[in-house]
Amino acid sequence: MKSEKDILEANLNIYEDLYMQGGGFLRYPADWVVRFQNMYLKDSIPEKSRILDYGCGSGNNSVFLLQKGYEVFGVDVAPSFKKLIKMNLNLNHLDASLINNFDIINSDDIYLDYPDNHFDFILSNQVLYYMSSVKHLKKVCLELKRVLRPNGVVFFTMMGTQNYYITHFLKQIHSDRVYEVRIEDEKHRLNGTQEHVLITKDEQDLCYLFDSFKSITTGYFDQKMFDLYSNFHYIFVGKKT
Repeated sequence: MKSEKDILEANLNIYEDLYMQGGGFLRYPADWVVRFQNMYLKDSIPEKSRILDYGCGSGNNSVFLLQKGYEVFGVDVAPSFKKLIKMNLNLNHLDASLINNFDIINSDDIYLDYPDNHFDFILSNQVLYYMSSVKHLKKVCLELKRVLRPNGVVFFTMMGTQNYYITHFLKQIHSDRVYEVRIEDEKHRLNGTQEHVLITKDEQDLCYLFDSFKSITTGYFDQKMFDLYSNFHYIFVGKKT
């Protein structure tokens, strides 16, 4: 069984290799992020507000929010993510200097180099389940809470057991939370990778994991298409009280 540090390092290396090869490039924003912006964010968080995209990857969601008039910052643990951000900025004809708003963070150090109460909204889409334990996740949440202003909003997603990563690729259970999955499908963009995923059991459990924030709403999204059997994720929307 791997240590927490080994789990964090393994997940980092997977995405660094992927980003170096350009395989993790996503141009368009996630459907559920677009819907959330339209259903809630545009009326609750005004333009020019500061947003943090925690685990921003190739910046597809960051660019979408930039286009909506927000001041967007992003962080990720895999250094090569910045070249993918540059591609997205260029493809969307955005100022290349915006790359300076995106920083690399240490996977096993929760600290964020931002002042207290700095952001109005924090997005973390399909990221926080790569934490190595519930304890580590909760520490990260406390740091996110620190940099979020009072009454600021968070939007987090977490993988559930219905997700096909778990139903089709589960190899080992490290604890009642952390599952090891190995993608063995030549058609899959992550074929050959081995990830460690912290699983959410249900919506009640979701609120427990994110009890640093007051819940506004919880839900889920799911899709089935071609060889995508289920991408089930829970959604948590909360605020700093």
